[in-house]
Amino acid sequence: MAFFRLKHSFTAGELSPLMNDRVDFDRYLNGCKVLHNMFCATQGPAIRRPGFKFVYDLNTIGFDIVAEKARLIPFVFNEVQAYVMIFYQWTDDVDTENRMVLATTLEDGTDGVVLGSGSACDYDTESSHDYTGTGDYVFFYPDGATASAIVVWHIADDDTKTTLTVTTDYTVAYDNPNGEATVTVTNGTITGGRLYAKLSISVGAIAVDEVVTLILPDDWDINKFDWAQSGDEMYIAQPDLPPHIIRRHDHACWELVQVTFANQPTDWSDEYGWPERVTFHQQRLAFAANTLRRQTIWLSQAGDFNNFGVSSPLVDSDAVTFTLDSGTQNRIQWMNSSKSLHVGTMGNEWTVDGNDQSALTPSNILARRQTNNGSEPNKPLMVGITTLFVERHGRVINEFVYDYTLDSYKTSDMAILSPHLTENYSVVDWTYQQTPDSIIWAVREDGALLGITYQRQHKVVGWHRHTTQGQFKACTVIPGNTREDDVWMVVKRSIDGADKWYLEKMADWFKSDDAVDGRFLDSHLVYDGPPVSTISGLDHLVGESVDILADGSVHPARVVDGAGNVSLNNSYSVVVIGLPYESEVRPHLIDADVRDGTSRGRAQRITNVSIDLYRSLGMWIGRYDKEDGDYEEEIPFRVPGDSLGVAVPLYTGWYTIAFPEGFDKDDVYYIKQKQPLPLTVRGVVDEGEVYE
Repeated sequence: MAFFRLKHSFTAGELSPLMNDRVDFDRYLNGCKVLHNMFCATQGPAIRRPGFKFVYDLNTIGFDIVAEKARLIPFVFNEVQAYVMIFYQWTDDVDTENRMVLATTLEDGTDGVVLGSGSACDYDTESSHDYTGTGDYVFFYPDGATASAIVVWHIADDDTKTTLTVTTDYTVAYDNPNGEATVTVTNGTITGGRLYAKLSISVGAIAVDEVVTLILPDDWDINKFDWAQSGDEMYIAQPDLPPHIIRRHDHACWELVQVTFANQPTDWSDEYGWPERVTFHQQRLAFAANTLRRQTIWLSQAGDFNNFGVSSPLVDSDAVTFTLDSGTQNRIQWMNSSKSLHVGTMGNEWTVDGNDQSALTPSNILARRQTNNGSEPNKPLMVGITTLFVERHGRVINEFVYDYTLDSYKTSDMAILSPHLTENYSVVDWTYQQTPDSIIWAVREDGALLGITYQRQHKVVGWHRHTTQGQFKACTVIPGNTREDDVWMVVKRSIDGADKWYLEKMADWFKSDDAVDGRFLDSHLVYDGPPVSTISGLDHLVGESVDILADGSVHPARVVDGAGNVSLNNSYSVVVIGLPYESEVRPHLIDADVRDGTSRGRAQRITNVSIDLYRSLGMWIGRYDKEDGDYEEEIPFRVPGDSLGVAVPLYTGWYTIAFPEGFDKDDVYYIKQKQPLPLTVRGVVDEGEVYE
């Protein structure tokens, strides 16, 4: 009996093999057996993912390939001033240090690390210190004084801090907050109390083309620190280190300083531990959890982030301190500011606000336990009004969202239909790309990259799986300059037999009508200029076989020579060179109507497949044979009327292929793309027969 089946959407993504016979389930109709190196768009189609562009070789700045510590954090001042902060362990095979460098899209549109301009890094700040007569202290000269007549704290290029003692006798009277108005320098000795004034610091000229680097404290744990940003300042919290601030003064001028708090909580110390989690909530700086107080949260005074003092009597703007009363000592793992303060511990999820959802104050605190899933310490993501967190053991991603019918928060397992993607490997890093589509990107501990197309209001939650010739290690997203959010990755690759750690950025979605604009290769570079027959500058791919797209046509693969060059078979103007990857969509097929019941479990064959393509070129179609393995064939797109020597135009519309014959109870077929060309599948109709 003949049948026709329509697959009209792929929005459920890759489903678990356990869902193989759930033809009664609506998500089955939109699901796939495999969605690999493709993603499901909210509108329904399966689209090939763009390739990753090579940006920077981290080995050139001393990346410690043995320690394998790398982390990407976004620093977003506004939509046009955004950076990727790259935290890593540096080594020269003798010493090791924790360091940070920065990357961004530069003014000329290129992507790269932030380099020095050759000028001094000068800035002004304000601070105050008490002088007790011993030790090294920082004294800041007021407006109008001369720098040669006062002791200043000098931050050298290597980040060491030295006290410059002057010999000129000097006395300055300054009307400071506590009334101690005189600081005197006599024969290089300072006497006096507190001086509060402007500070001018120069960290010295950074050489042109030298990577702007922050040297981090030895106790800095790249994998454990938490962060929260406000304007040009990013607060850092971690268990074994006092809170610090990374501060941006301009594009190439950054500093790291330990925070000086007024009325610092007595529970913070080297003995009791330092706060481990940080966020901002209701104009307050919030810290949480240390070794002594695992479930305590400290909030600063309203509008004064560095002051944790209280008045007598209390006022609403005073600092707030409270401990979750859970009956356990499950450590706080994350905090997220929403309408209320969301808090995740190793055992529960909480909301904290004032009574009747009013503002938090020292006398108005209502902490409510909502669910009991437990969390990993991954920083939560906020998508719309929903908080997403990684559940304990790292195998489940949960939504934490308010349910109006229950008048409380609830959690929902986003991987319930695709548990096979995380059942053996945990999620170690993740980020959220809002545009051009709502996608969560998650790095799995084995180096695979998982994607979740997430548009809950449109009933779209679809998982997809991505791999490369290497391992994805860290990820983040910052606003891009092409109307898309930019996805940045640290990727570990084996190049010519050696381990390399590269910073790479996902190319923009393919939206062109011309294949020449395709960027479907990983670790790729693009030449765009006068016609040439040799492409140079491929040092990061020396010794590797690379695929090539030349003026929109597929060029034979080449091996990059020892000088980083590739010779082409002709001269071309636009050349994309990089590592190939395969993309595959293997749809779940619905039950075919037959006279006496179901087609499931019966011998059947597919005779024709019609694929609705959009701006696509080139593909393979195949089926799996239990005895002979995969059978596949390349589908030609060049027709007799096409001119030779020019790229084949992209194809939009239905493309019908006669399918290889053969009866099988498991009527599975797949569509692949192996060339550096676009593939968008809007729908599929298969025609077949059931043996009765």
